[in-house]
Parts: sequence; structure tokens; C-alpha cells
Amino acid sequence: MEEMILLKRAPNKTEAEIVKGYLESNGIYVFLKSSTVPYGNGPVMGIGGPVEIWIPKSFLETATDLLAKREVEEGGGIEDDSVKG
Repeated sequence: MEEMILLKRAPNKTEAEIVKGYLESNGIYVFLKSSTVPYGNGPVMGIGGPVEIWIPKSFLETATDLLAKREVEEGGGIEDDSVKG
């Protein structure tokens, strides 16, 4: 399998699922991982916290462009609390 890269962090699972659905409808595989629990959502802790959005590395530019386009078209976007760098 191709190397996965962190695209961004959504503030909660609902917003992460919205991004996931949008990217997957454009042919990009997405893996969601809770930022508060090492291996996915835990029974209590991971439910309301930030969620990492991971994609195959080769789709980074495409995914970034799609999310920027979506933000312009819809007049807003998903809050991103990730650290650039």
C-alpha cells in the first residue's frame, strides 16, 4: 500500500466525515484516525475530539486543490487545527 500522509485535522468526527465523503466522491481514499486515542476512536475519550484525515501521499496536491475549491464554492470550509510545517 502507498504511504499515507496527514492531510489535516478536523475539530470533530462529523466534520471529518464530511471531508472524507467529499474526497472519496472525487476518487481519493481517506482514512480517519482520532487524534485523542492512539488507534482510532475509544469508547469515551475519542468521540468528541479532533480527527486526523489521512490520504495517500500521491493525492496530496489533488486533495488540497479540491478542498480549496470547495471552500471557495461554498463560502466557507472545515476548520483546520493542524500545524503547518
